[in-house]
Amino acid sequence: MSLNEIQQKKHPAQSAFTLIELLVVIAIIAILAGLILPALSRAREQAVALRVRGDLNQVSLALLMYSDDHEGAAPPVRINCNTDMSTHWCELPTELSEGGYLPRSDKPGMAAHMEDLFNRGHTYKYATPGPCLLNESPGTDYQVWVPDDFPVSQSQTGKYYASLDNSPVKWVVWSMGPRPGSSESQHAKAPLTSESWYKRTGGGGVLMQGLQKNGQWIKSP
Repeated sequence: MSLNEIQQKKHPAQSAFTLIELLVVIAIIAILAGLILPALSRAREQAVALRVRGDLNQVSLALLMYSDDHEGAAPPVRINCNTDMSTHWCELPTELSEGGYLPRSDKPGMAAHMEDLFNRGHTYKYATPGPCLLNESPGTDYQVWVPDDFPVSQSQTGKYYASLDNSPVKWVVWSMGPRPGSSESQHAKAPLTSESWYKRTGGGGVLMQGLQKNGQWIKSP
């Protein structure tokens, strides 16, 4: 046996990552994470959006039952201007929780326990042309903007309706969407203009469902 063979037996070659190999592995993991994490985020957003649409359908059915029980009437819209309640404009009607149409909540501004999954601490929004309560006191009629080509809702021209007598929309409920502060979600003519609708993952906009005067439903895509 040669001297080299004896030395190799005494000191066998050790297998280990070099620094360069380790850096390559870390880089590959970072690249994979960069590809996977956005996909997971998009999937999560779509899953929440699906749940929100289910909630809006539940609220819509509650409003339909309320209307059937009250000779076709819709609950009043609520607006709050007090500092601590100003973000709770157009909250879901207390009549729905008091009448047992929706679960009750004791949280301020959330009489109905139907929290907007995209706007935590707030209920889904509700609006109807007609009576409005300002800080729980009678105020002027609430006006709903409806585009001229409703229910297609692509037109940027339209009209405000303050009465169910001539409005093509009986009522509408909506979520502020995954980015409540976005320009789409905060659109002055939301929720019935298509410009305010949630259209793609990563974008802003509201998710909307409503009832037309003719009894047909309307929903944002």
